[in-house]
Amino acid sequence: MNYMNKRPRRYYFKLVLLCFIITSLPVIFLGIFSYAKSSGVVQQKVNEEKLLSLQQTQMNVEHMLKVVDQAATHFLGSKIILNALNEPLGPEQFQLFTQVKTELNSLQRLDNGISDIVLLSKRSNWLINNDGLYRLDAWMKSNKGFMLPEPELPSVWEVTSSVAPSVSTNNPPTAPPYDSCQLNISLIKKLPLTSYRSNGMAMIQIPACNLSDLFSVNTESESVFVFDESAHLIVRKGFMEEEISDSLKPSLSQFIQQPYASGQFYLENNQKAYTVTYRKSDYNNWIYISLVTLDQLTKQSREIGWYTLYICIGLLLLFCLLSWYGSKKLYRPIDQIYNEFVARQHISGSKKPIDEVQFIGEQVHSLFATKTELETRVYSQNELLRTFLMIKLFLGGMKEEEIEERMDSFGMRSDFSQFYVLAVQTGSLEPTRFADKDIDLLLFAINNMIGELLPAERRLPPIVLGRSQLTVITGAMESENSFSSEVLAFAQLIQQKVSDLLGLNISIGISLPYTNFVEIPRAYEEAVEALKRRTSLGDEAILYFGDLGDNFSLHYAYPFDLQAELFDAVKLVNRIQAITLLRQLLQALEFSNPNLHDLQFNAIRLLMNLLGLANGLAVQSIPMQRQQSLFDELFHLNLFDEGEKWFINKIIDPLMSEIEERTEAKHLTITKEMVEMIHKEFDTDLSIDSCADRLHYNSSYLSTIFKKSMDISFSAYLAQYRHQFALKWLEETDMPIKDMAEKLRYNNPQNFIRSFRKLEGISPGKYREIHASKSSRDQITEQGGDKP
Repeated sequence: MNYMNKRPRRYYFKLVLLCFIITSLPVIFLGIFSYAKSSGVVQQKVNEEKLLSLQQTQMNVEHMLKVVDQAATHFLGSKIILNALNEPLGPEQFQLFTQVKTELNSLQRLDNGISDIVLLSKRSNWLINNDGLYRLDAWMKSNKGFMLPEPELPSVWEVTSSVAPSVSTNNPPTAPPYDSCQLNISLIKKLPLTSYRSNGMAMIQIPACNLSDLFSVNTESESVFVFDESAHLIVRKGFMEEEISDSLKPSLSQFIQQPYASGQFYLENNQKAYTVTYRKSDYNNWIYISLVTLDQLTKQSREIGWYTLYICIGLLLLFCLLSWYGSKKLYRPIDQIYNEFVARQHISGSKKPIDEVQFIGEQVHSLFATKTELETRVYSQNELLRTFLMIKLFLGGMKEEEIEERMDSFGMRSDFSQFYVLAVQTGSLEPTRFADKDIDLLLFAINNMIGELLPAERRLPPIVLGRSQLTVITGAMESENSFSSEVLAFAQLIQQKVSDLLGLNISIGISLPYTNFVEIPRAYEEAVEALKRRTSLGDEAILYFGDLGDNFSLHYAYPFDLQAELFDAVKLVNRIQAITLLRQLLQALEFSNPNLHDLQFNAIRLLMNLLGLANGLAVQSIPMQRQQSLFDELFHLNLFDEGEKWFINKIIDPLMSEIEERTEAKHLTITKEMVEMIHKEFDTDLSIDSCADRLHYNSSYLSTIFKKSMDISFSAYLAQYRHQFALKWLEETDMPIKDMAEKLRYNNPQNFIRSFRKLEGISPGKYREIHASKSSRDQITEQGGDKP
């Protein structure tokens, strides 16, 4: 089978998948939207229905209570009651109290759920209820557990125990169970109704269980609760779970504090979800709660969801079939081109399969991707790279050809024949509004002003280096005096604008004219040296290096030989030697540069060269954004005391760690590739040389890293792996020894037998006989063990 047929049709599968996604996404979104919309509407209607149902329950209860209140008010405000309150209990009032008892019985016969009415007069010392007429003091003595209520308002609803005091026995009654109406809802009114001081009282009692008759509830999935204003349960109806009422109490404390509240929320109890609908009454501050299982409340929404899901599944299956058929038609031309292209290529069968279209255009894509990536990097970091190049130009260490190439690649002018270097430093900040901490900001502000004042064709990008702002002014050699005058005019313009805009005095040092790029460091030093003479001329001076005198000169001393040895130690990840060489190099710099400025200049040069080494090795141990901060740190560093430690911690250690990690990762990757070659091609003429040719490495180098990583040589590992297959074939197959030797790439069977006997101590044939005999004995033993 050729390679063309082995390659998977990945692009075809992607095309099918894309067509399916394009056709299925609208169905999925439409299904989700329609389900969400329809179920949302249904759910909203169900929730509204529960709110209305609870409101209707509340209205029914309050209507009954208001009817009782109105009837009681009408009855208790009648003349017969007012007369009875002031009459003592005696034989001559028998007819009056008989009439009162008759009226009480008539009031209870109404369809209002009243179970008992207690009417008493403190002044006249009597009490009347369903059981009869009593003297109040005698009745209180016989019912010691009963205490007369003392309501603050003339009329109030209270929840009391339904175990009424008995006049016939002094034993307390037994509390009935909850579903037998443990509680009474009592309407307590002070008598007379219109009097400021009361001398009587009426208590109209309604069993709380009577209220449940007013609830319309599906008892299998819903419960209705009524709580009083103190969060005490009055009545409930529906499925009963004792823990639910306790779970509701934290929420009740919030409802009690609100003057009027209604709404819904979710509640979980015993791993069950419920929807709670609540209302607070503005009539008596009771709280009505409807508790519905979430499954019941969302039943209709789930039915809509299943119906929508079945429709969407059917449409998706249809679109899947259409996508497969349509993609096959669309893919046919691509398949023909792909097969024709692959058939004409010499491709290794071990090459990782890729997408068909990617395979056709991988070379073109690779070239354009590399070009685009480089252009994007250069463009995105163009300004940073220009600044970085200018720093390297001022610090030196670059060749003329390299400078021109870099300037052309960054779009910088290099067609000038002469240049000056201007160094700007600020004067004393004491008479200004600035402080010493603002010096960096001021230098960058001056740098931006120079970039705007001077034409781009007459300068290179200005930069800030240390405590100076530096600018390279470019021009032609046709008239040196004219160019010098222009440079002086530029310096005066800069000085004037800085004074006008910042109110700051600056001094400007100007170097001698130069023609070669490699002389920029020299010009930089001259401009800075010229500024050192400003102490005798004031804080606002323009100083030309040529005016200092012929006897003034600059000296350079840099130990390039020690630097080369240091770089070699870093490349070899020899930390001890690197530390020793760095110490020697810094000592040489200190000895050869008594001037602190020269010492700092050469320290910056060392930093630049170390960063150049990292870039040359393609090691990203120090990101580009971090490199600028390293220069700032070095400018403020005490090289005599902290220089060695700073270079080790900030530059050399990270650089060597990155080199070591990359080297180890590279060695591990190469070793894995070689092991895979052995496992796949052990039956071929595989050798360390063939691996070196395919991996494009030296064979000695591959042998060294393989032994270092695997703790065994390449040839020994290959021989071991082949020997394992030889044992397997001898134990499991009847392959002739000759064929084994040929498959395992031995020159003749005798060499294979000799190698096998060296490792196992016996010949291959003897090993096969021993193993076959052992297998037969094991089978006989197993068969004998199976017999009874």
